[in-house]
Amino acid sequence: MVLPGEIGVESYIMQLESTIGKLTGEIETLRNENESLKKKLLIYENPHTPPSLQPFKPKIDNHPGKRGAPKGHKGATRIHGEPDEIIHVTEEKCPECSHALGTPLRTEKRTIFDIPPPQKVKIIEYDLDVYSCSNCGSEVRAKHRDCPQTGDMGIYLLNYIVMLKYNLRGPIRKVQEFLGANNDLDLGVKGISDALLRVGDACKSEYIAIQNRIRKSKWVHIDETGFHVNGKKFWLWAFRSAENDVLITVVDSRGRDVVKDTLGEDFNSPVKVDGWKAYSYLKTIQRRWAHLIREVDVFMNTDHGRKLSEEIHNMFNELKESLKSENMDEHKSMKDLFDRRMEELVKRYDPYRELHKPVEYIRNGLGSWFTCLLYPGMEPTNNLAEQAIREHVVIRKIIGTFRSESGSQNYQYIASLLSTWRLKGLSMFVEMDKILRKELCGFG
Repeated sequence: MVLPGEIGVESYIMQLESTIGKLTGEIETLRNENESLKKKLLIYENPHTPPSLQPFKPKIDNHPGKRGAPKGHKGATRIHGEPDEIIHVTEEKCPECSHALGTPLRTEKRTIFDIPPPQKVKIIEYDLDVYSCSNCGSEVRAKHRDCPQTGDMGIYLLNYIVMLKYNLRGPIRKVQEFLGANNDLDLGVKGISDALLRVGDACKSEYIAIQNRIRKSKWVHIDETGFHVNGKKFWLWAFRSAENDVLITVVDSRGRDVVKDTLGEDFNSPVKVDGWKAYSYLKTIQRRWAHLIREVDVFMNTDHGRKLSEEIHNMFNELKESLKSENMDEHKSMKDLFDRRMEELVKRYDPYRELHKPVEYIRNGLGSWFTCLLYPGMEPTNNLAEQAIREHVVIRKIIGTFRSESGSQNYQYIASLLSTWRLKGLSMFVEMDKILRKELCGFG
């Protein structure tokens, strides 16, 4: 910039005004760009972002701020059982000079575990005797526990395909590729799809049984997420009972009718949900504290927002301490006290316009933030519902969309059973084997 002594003062002022104008324009451009980037970032970081997708938090109070095992965590060493086979290994000549080795100095043991080589397809013919009942005239065909009454795939193969597709999250073409390479089995995509549809049909009766058990549960966790079916927006709902039954349903609605149809008109148990309006008709609700905490923490960059966040965190810690008591009379009085404190908190922070969103979120849940105090064993968060739905979010990322409504319905039948068995610590392969033999072979 030219100094004022070298040119006239008016020219210097004009030069400054020009520079200021340029800088002001640049600041405005950067401000707009900053606002645009903030809006884009909100897609990935907002109060409704699940913990699994949140970025690592900075180091606080000696916390490492990263995922992984905590300091001092003990590792796990595999303990082998008794060997199924013992193989003695000898050596006759020295590999260096070919001299005879003679008697060994000692014998060292080395234990490994392995699996048999890949199994090739086994073709089995069942000659089923057919009878005519002399009493009623019915034609009776003999049944075998390994022979499905429809289709040409055996029980083990059907189960194998299900585990590759659902448990290992393999797209159908990858399942096809694996079966060809590993088992020398040439199956088409349609053949695999038809096999999965047969398995889905076999799972329907157990799916209904799970739904009936959920309707009688002590309480139910509910969550939902978007999913596309043949290019249209659908919703995948996860209902998880206190007893770890899981029901998945995929429908083209996010409304309360889905909840009513699933839980039944006479459902009166508590539910653990977020603030979605579809749940508002239910009588007893426990709102998710994890969502509330994330909602208020967004506003920590303001003085009043920081104070609000501190109060909510302190109240949550007090709630967790209160839940440790087994005195239900004390729990009831604590709920009344906590409810009044939450109402007072809303009144105190209501005047601050910048906190309208979190305060309104709290107000909408008044009376439902401390329901867990009235039900022994209930937690104030809904992490169990998020865990139940997380597997299906991963599937969504892999497959992108269901290609048909029948495919989405088939998915909900099989996925519900597998999720339930997994949470209950049951073998998915063994339990699916029982279902397929009962429904496809007629052996219950």
